[in-house]
Amino acid sequence: MLLNRLARATSLTTVLVWLFAGAAAYPAPSPALKAALQLADSGAESRLDEELQQELCFALIRSDEFAAAQSRAATLPAFRHATVLLELARRLPAERRAEAEKLLSTAQSDLDLTLDWHKSRVSRWLAVTQAKLGQLEIAAKSARAVPDAEDRAFALRDVVLEFSRRGEVALARELRDAIEENRRYGTYRQKAAALSAIARALHAKGDRAGAEALLTQAASLLPKKPGWSDGGALLSVGLAGHACGQTDKAGELFNRAGALARGIGGAWKVSELTAVAAAWRDVGEKARAADLLAEAEKFLTTLPAFDRAPEALALARAHAAADNAGKARTLVAEALAEALREEKTGSGRAAQVRALLAWAEITGEAAVP
Repeated sequence: MLLNRLARATSLTTVLVWLFAGAAAYPAPSPALKAALQLADSGAESRLDEELQQELCFALIRSDEFAAAQSRAATLPAFRHATVLLELARRLPAERRAEAEKLLSTAQSDLDLTLDWHKSRVSRWLAVTQAKLGQLEIAAKSARAVPDAEDRAFALRDVVLEFSRRGEVALARELRDAIEENRRYGTYRQKAAALSAIARALHAKGDRAGAEALLTQAASLLPKKPGWSDGGALLSVGLAGHACGQTDKAGELFNRAGALARGIGGAWKVSELTAVAAAWRDVGEKARAADLLAEAEKFLTTLPAFDRAPEALALARAHAAADNAGKARTLVAEALAEALREEKTGSGRAAQVRALLAWAEITGEAAVP
């Protein structure tokens, strides 16, 4: 069996050879996904296992295995169960709209059983799902009602993004005003992103002056001395600016985000560099994006094994998005080889499962339409 072959792999060379050969010998992505499912189920129950089960449910949903995802989610705690159902509701095809609405109702019941910070998180995802299903007024009400200030800002931002995508500018403006500009919680970042999304919608409707005014307002929210956590907001405003014809301003913001990422000393520097690379790639600057990915890979080699594995998978996905399939596969294979050196329980087993899921995703798992 696939899992047994993985367990017998004792060197990076063995793993690499098997993965590249096995991809052709077995129909992708079923073997890797099945191995991940089997491995995740092989350990004693724990909070970590619940998290893995949730990730496996998401992988099943991406593979159109909707019934399997729902069945597996049935044993999860209420907040994780709700998260899976909301993801499923978003992914179901339009002809299954009635089923999606039933899933929303079940998720609402889960929300009533959820306590502490999880309640805010599920409330946030519920609002976003309602917006994506076209329940605009309900989504706006749900987003405003999220208990935690930071989660509420994220919910409002994401619902504004969906409204803007739909061209519902008036609704988006109204909800934007509900986002606090709180420096303590950093919610100015979410407001900047919301303003940027509305600016894009206005520009698409031909209102260039209105778009420019909102982009100016969004940029004014960004701190003059930003921290690394401001990188996402810089990129949001920059991408919107580029879409609205402000290419020089966009480049300036991307460079500021890149400088912030380079100043990070922790493992998440890799993920931050890949985010900046994605922004450059989105605006057609492939050479700049490639340079950032190379920087991320160089930094990755300096990390201890425990920190390196999750960041390697993030970098692999970035390479896959940039059409560097060979590099992406190599990074995942290396992460899997590292995980195989650990015990197949606890963090070692979790690392193997996540590497297998990344392998299935990168080597051809079809996305849900």
